[in-house]
Amino acid sequence: MKLFKLFRKKTLKDATDYLDKGKVKKALKVLNNNLDDKNACAMLAHMYEHGEGVPQNIKMALRMYIRAAKLGSAEAKFLLGSFCSSGIYFEKSTKKAFVFYKEAADQGMPDAIYKTGLFYLFGYLGVKNLEQAFNYFEMGANLGHPPCQNRLGLLYAGGRGTLKSDDDAVYWYRKAAEQGHGEAMYNLGCMLSTGRGGKADNKEALKWFNLAAKTL
Repeated sequence: MKLFKLFRKKTLKDATDYLDKGKVKKALKVLNNNLDDKNACAMLAHMYEHGEGVPQNIKMALRMYIRAAKLGSAEAKFLLGSFCSSGIYFEKSTKKAFVFYKEAADQGMPDAIYKTGLFYLFGYLGVKNLEQAFNYFEMGANLGHPPCQNRLGLLYAGGRGTLKSDDDAVYWYRKAAEQGHGEAMYNLGCMLSTGRGGKADNKEALKWFNLAAKTL
């Protein structure tokens, strides 16, 4: 069984190597022989969607994305959620988008966790749930996702979905700001300039405001 798994992994690596060398036909043969593998299906989907090495074929791309999602690909689920949310390729459906995002989020994909948190925060399905929004943003924040960290800071600062805590707000704004998140830089500057979450520090606040101005 272990040898079989090693062979499967090597096969997909070979497909990637073929693509890097421009040997598309060989890569396609390998991928099409591995349609029970989520990564192979996702690779095929990407190729057909963007016309990379093959004629663009959106119908085939969607078929492969759906297959990859059914096989457990969080990335495919996230992309399908994006398609449903924007109305590209599929009829726009907020409900279906949420289902795909949440499935990917529950597999630990940070971008999907953030999207799911937004659904709960803004009530895109008709009902807001700030506690659930907090839970998802906290999950993403602990994975190091800057947008989640910034949103978590906002919830702490406003006492929304959790107890108000300026200390925690500053902590998470700083985490996101240090990773280059512009809005978090601005939010951190505001907290520092007014002394919320600690002693006022106009010098450091100005530093973050200047960095935010260059980023936003």
